[in-house]
Amino acid sequence: MTRITRTALLLASALLLGPGTAAAQSIPSPFRRIETTQSIHVFGGYMVPDQNVALDDSTSIPLGPEAGPVVGVRYQIRASGPLSLEGSIGISPTQRRLFGPEYLADSTRLEVEDLGVDVPSLVVMGDVGLRFHLTGPRTWNGLAPFVVGMGGLVGDLAGGDPAEEEAELDDLERFRLGPGFAVGAGLGTDWFPAQNVSLRLELTGRLWRMNTPEGFSIARTERGEWNPVAGLTVGGAFHF
Repeated sequence: MTRITRTALLLASALLLGPGTAAAQSIPSPFRRIETTQSIHVFGGYMVPDQNVALDDSTSIPLGPEAGPVVGVRYQIRASGPLSLEGSIGISPTQRRLFGPEYLADSTRLEVEDLGVDVPSLVVMGDVGLRFHLTGPRTWNGLAPFVVGMGGLVGDLAGGDPAEEEAELDDLERFRLGPGFAVGAGLGTDWFPAQNVSLRLELTGRLWRMNTPEGFSIARTERGEWNPVAGLTVGGAFHF
């Protein structure tokens, strides 16, 4: 075999084997870019608020809403890179215990009486927030972990139409949640099984302000405090 023939065969083999060898050496990236910039989320979960409000420095009573389910919807738009702006509305149908003040004979002290009744509570939360995705506008193995901060308003819609048992109390003796300001933060992750669909798991913590009714104080003064609220939600989103 001549030298020219051997050279031609070696070149042909290199051309045939070269693409396959290069492909075998490439490593697929675990990152995938998120091309969409907006999304609509629906979510559901469970919320656990601190029910207690203070009567004085040493005594508190569970006047606030009890733990219960929460459902809601959220709109999200990417602001730049890893940052997104969002607005959400959440609703928690639950209940709260009814208490009433009982003034002692000399009217200089009062005790709190458990009336043995649970009344409906419909907590509504409206938030705006800023969400930071740790992987930027992309996923890592389908995951997009994040942290979020939010603030907004909270109120109990059922408080505007008191139950029959609560209607018997003086107006100053009725507990009302909001409307008032609330702040919070959370963390979690989106999982993208497809480019336009994600599932989200999120753990949040909030602070909202609750006030002890004036009727629970001899001096007829309202006492307020910030109470923590923990929540866990799961949901799905459509991205566009």
